[in-house]
Amino acid sequence: MNHFLQVGVFLIALIPLLYSPDKVWAEPIPVFVSIVPQKYFVERIGGEQVKVEVMVKSGESPATFNPNPKKMSLLSQSQLYFSIGVPFETIWIDRIKSIHPNLQFVPLHDKVRTVHEHETHHPLSTRDPHIWTSPAKVKVIAQKIKDTLSHAKPEKDKYFEDNLQAFFHDLNLLDKDIRAILGKSDNRRFMVFHPAWSYFAEDYGLEQIAIEHQGKAPGARKLQKIIEEGKRLGIKVIFVQKQFSLSIAESIAKMVGATVREMDPLAEDYLGNMRRTATAISGALQ
Repeated sequence: MNHFLQVGVFLIALIPLLYSPDKVWAEPIPVFVSIVPQKYFVERIGGEQVKVEVMVKSGESPATFNPNPKKMSLLSQSQLYFSIGVPFETIWIDRIKSIHPNLQFVPLHDKVRTVHEHETHHPLSTRDPHIWTSPAKVKVIAQKIKDTLSHAKPEKDKYFEDNLQAFFHDLNLLDKDIRAILGKSDNRRFMVFHPAWSYFAEDYGLEQIAIEHQGKAPGARKLQKIIEEGKRLGIKVIFVQKQFSLSIAESIAKMVGATVREMDPLAEDYLGNMRRTATAISGALQ
């Protein structure tokens, strides 16, 4: 009898340990992000201390995305949401906040200087949300992610800081590699269907020529001007995203004498993708 009593006392003593704050802190921080590249950024800094879900999966467009009920349900299990200024957030962030008032929203784009499409060869002024195509701006994003995670788990601050510095090191190497790949060609203009590379162009002294604007295909007059400009500049490649129709780009390429090539700013393999992007643009500039 005494033996069973001792076992019972022992099990009761274990209960506080099973539900102790230390065990709670050991759980990874549940995080939601808007796009796939953010997942990579958060995981580089958070490591095993985060569990990241993505709103817009690979192949989907942040411009036309609508979250399904499963995504909305998963949000209820999250502690943090890192937004980045992509189009669907304009409509959905306020709705998500009203449904999940305890979810902490952290805008990663609010401390980053943004450019407008008129600054990158387009007459109309619309803010370009693709800030992550600039490795320098990703450093600003990464610092904010680290600060937020450290606030959520202060006892892991050194872990997050070490990961941040390792990420900074990789971003510095990336920047060096991109500059070497692009070289010093006199030709600095490249043509894209969707204007997703404004910040990349700004960082590396390039000029992005975009076919569509605000998700709208060009009219007949604008289309003719693009074709004439493509011929005049000797455009060899028109870069497209898999999230958009290829038909217009293919038609223009045929009339200009160019080829169509995919270049995706939403890929998860950020470092590798940016090097591939630099190599593709460098080839198009030759």
